[in-house]
Amino acid sequence: MKQAVAVIIRKGDKFLLIKRAKKGEAENYWCPITGAIEQDETQEQAVIREACEEMGIGVKPIQKVWECYTEDKQYLLHWWSVKLIDDRITMNHDEVKDYQWVNYKQMQNIGMMFKADLVFFKEASKPRWKNCASG
Repeated sequence: MKQAVAVIIRKGDKFLLIKRAKKGEAENYWCPITGAIEQDETQEQAVIREACEEMGIGVKPIQKVWECYTEDKQYLLHWWSVKLIDDRITMNHDEVKDYQWVNYKQMQNIGMMFKADLVFFKEASKPRWKNCASG
């Protein structure tokens, strides 16, 4: 089973979502920063690398908060809360078409999203999660 990470960045009640640009790989879907874990790479290292590669931002992994299979069952996705270290966003247009800071209510109207992402963010929007994924 292939492994991947999801990078959860929160500011107040809003989460950073990206609009995927890769054709054939869920193009135009809104989701957190995600990416495959490379050989000999830890989950934490993949979180840092993917945040930098896709959005040019620096993050510090805090804790793994969830895991699920991707809808196509090709990957086991490890969800990590992070602290935002450098928030100067520089989108990698090969990977990302757009980005937004949105709360759960806004996510419901943003466009295409994976079901598992909505399940996670609905739960993560509850008060008991406030300190779990803060930027």
